[in-house]
Amino acid sequence: MKAETKVGIMFIAAILMVVAFAYFLGILNPFSNTYPLTLAYNFAGGIEVGSPVRVMGIKVGKVKAIHFSPDFKMPNGEEVKLKIDIQVDKSAWSSLSIDSRFYINLAGVIGEKFLEITPGSLDKEKLKPGAIVRGEDPPRIDQLISQSYGLAGKIIEIVEKNESSVGETLETMNRLVKNLNKTMVLLDKATANKDTAKLIKNLIVISDNAAYLTGELRGPEAEKTLKLINKLIWRLEELDKEAIKKFLQDEGIKAKLF
Repeated sequence: MKAETKVGIMFIAAILMVVAFAYFLGILNPFSNTYPLTLAYNFAGGIEVGSPVRVMGIKVGKVKAIHFSPDFKMPNGEEVKLKIDIQVDKSAWSSLSIDSRFYINLAGVIGEKFLEITPGSLDKEKLKPGAIVRGEDPPRIDQLISQSYGLAGKIIEIVEKNESSVGETLETMNRLVKNLNKTMVLLDKATANKDTAKLIKNLIVISDNAAYLTGELRGPEAEKTLKLINKLIWRLEELDKEAIKKFLQDEGIKAKLF
């Protein structure tokens, strides 16, 4: 075999090995069974090229590329600085719709970062391959820690400036709790006392009777009686003692009035 032939065979073998290596790494896949999708973020949260993409916890793809796009705007006018290109298996693509959510999560406490997709509603429009979708920016731990320290510092400053007021407030709350406990104890004793229970029962009966009586007084018969009594009182008011005495004497009744 000629030397040129050997060199050619080795060159072809090297190319085949590179292609096979790229295929197994996912860099090159002419028989890809995935759809592309671009996600827009303002904070990537540590996601990297090659990070897995999961739907309901199942790996269905991976991150292909990350681009800086300082001049990019979403259709609603929102400025977004990052674009993340991902590949999603065709088998899982049918579960993605326009209301799907895209989160950057962490597997465990110190695990790898991955991109989690929550499926959308069945009645919503399905996503189209190559679409650009707004992702959910992950919380920035450094900002949360910084804000927590700032808040703690402000609380300490307020407490130091109003130390006497805080002490008085705590003391007042302590007295209030003690008085409340005493009141609860007295209520327990009162409800446990048989005489108190009997008194409460009698009060309930009296209130029921009073309600019945007032209801009867509002009836038509009671109203007639009250009107009649009122008329009699007005008639008696016009009579003086001499008229009453003459009336009784005329009737044969002797009496000394007044």
